[in-house]
Amino acid sequence: MSFQGNGITFLNFDNTYVSQKQLFHFPHEWIDFTDLAHTNLYCEPESLREIERRIRLRKQKGAVFIGNGNYHYVSYLLIQEIKEPFTLILFDHHTDVGTGDDPVISCGSWVSYALKHPYLKKVVMIGPKPSQQYLRLSSNITVFPIDHYDISPSMLFSVIPTHCIYISIDKDVLCRDDAVTNWDQGTMPLSFLLSCLRHLLFYKKVVGVDVCGEYPQASIDVFNPVCREANRKNEYANRCIIETCLHYTSTHPLPA
Repeated sequence: MSFQGNGITFLNFDNTYVSQKQLFHFPHEWIDFTDLAHTNLYCEPESLREIERRIRLRKQKGAVFIGNGNYHYVSYLLIQEIKEPFTLILFDHHTDVGTGDDPVISCGSWVSYALKHPYLKKVVMIGPKPSQQYLRLSSNITVFPIDHYDISPSMLFSVIPTHCIYISIDKDVLCRDDAVTNWDQGTMPLSFLLSCLRHLLFYKKVVGVDVCGEYPQASIDVFNPVCREANRKNEYANRCIIETCLHYTSTHPLPA
């Protein structure tokens, strides 16, 4: 199998992709949301409906780049387009399940909303930090915590009950050597993430991929060393993810 989508869509909430010019060499479209209010961290219902309306009109049904992790709740809207049984594969340093009674969707609660999707059969999380919260998670969630980077493909596939999967990536799961984000980060190497992607693409029907975890920066930060480092690392990680999604097909041999 391979990625079922085509092209790239950049969602512009925070202008974090403007300086990642290498990404624009790929076929893409740009959807702007900078005119919307009440979208940062939490999203009010009216803004959420408008975001959904705009993303439904996109022509590129491939990988979607969301911006920094404050907007990860957009994944909830993207999976609403899926009309067959699927598993959500979430690479994230946080579980994003919230408290279970969150009145407004947020970047930290969107998974609890996603669990209500009629076709979602399982959520598999890879990379969250250890937490007692695991004890309160739904029985439809399997967690491979932060220190399980030796998981084998067979171990991963054994907990995925469907052939169809959706992949959501928050780069805060990655180590600081490979990405710089606005949340506390994990220790996952980019090479491990890409290896997982290759195996999932080879064996599963991947109907969607989204990526977030950019480092917020204003135009005034263009010469700030921290921002320059963040942009360089994040641009490279994003480019690797795009190339893996768009160019890895069943004709490629799996890595040893």
